[in-house]
Amino acid sequence: MDWYQRHVNSLSSVFREAQLRIAQFPRPLGDIGHAYAMNYNPLDDSDKGKDYICVLLPYWMQEMTGISDEQCDSLALANIYGMLYFFILDDVMDSTQIKQVKSQLSLASLLQLEMYALFRELFPSESPFWAYYDRYVTVWADCVVNEAEADYFVHDPIRTAGKAGPVKISAVGACLLAGSEDRIAEVEQSVDLALMTLQMLDDWADWQEDMSEGSYNGLLALVASESGLTYSTLTEEAVRSRIYVLGCMNRYADIASRNHDRLMKLGHRIPAIEEYHHYMVSSLRQIADGIETTKRKALGGGINFFR
Repeated sequence: MDWYQRHVNSLSSVFREAQLRIAQFPRPLGDIGHAYAMNYNPLDDSDKGKDYICVLLPYWMQEMTGISDEQCDSLALANIYGMLYFFILDDVMDSTQIKQVKSQLSLASLLQLEMYALFRELFPSESPFWAYYDRYVTVWADCVVNEAEADYFVHDPIRTAGKAGPVKISAVGACLLAGSEDRIAEVEQSVDLALMTLQMLDDWADWQEDMSEGSYNGLLALVASESGLTYSTLTEEAVRSRIYVLGCMNRYADIASRNHDRLMKLGHRIPAIEEYHHYMVSSLRQIADGIETTKRKALGGGINFFR
């Protein structure tokens, strides 16, 4: 995990700055904001890899573009505020508690202000940065509303990256600050591939919860497609059969492997994203291999199962 370790000191400093600023929000929003920040703390070893890209992407881009430490820290800090802002919006969409929603939306507005303040210092109003930002937020909104009905993971899987698409704005910002606008198209592809595979890992971890809540999930969508069922008629028994008996996780991991092949063929490659993506693909492959090993032992008899 060198893609993380070589930036941990900078990450720690920027995250601490975000916490201090959030603590100054009016009460009780400062306390609520602090709890949110700690929930998604990328320095917490208990959930490695989950949201690192949100805050590490500017540092990975610095390795490619050579932007200054100050510019990089500002992009990372803006991404932290933005990450929390969009996570809160996701929570609000699932919430049924009006009082909680009021606090969440108020907090989200303050986080959005902090994000915009940082971006405005780096990019004047006439900068193409703002057109990219508008596009990413529009794609995010489309994905949030339409991914289930359109069944993105089956019909256009890269679009599942759209829900995390605003993360890309820091990568675009780094390219613009470095005068490397010609690299943006392939940088976007790199980040999208990483975000899609990250979503796949999340969907593996959350499939039972998503199933009970009726939320769209790429793994469940793959199961439905392979089994000839509709998404709404999936049963937990059918999903477990596909995953643990019929090898669905192998095919799921193969999709991530193909993402990596595409990533490695891009002209403007970003070494840290390649490292991070390889880490995620390896994680999915280990999960699939572990399921196959358990299945073989079970089929081989009780004695083999306990070896």
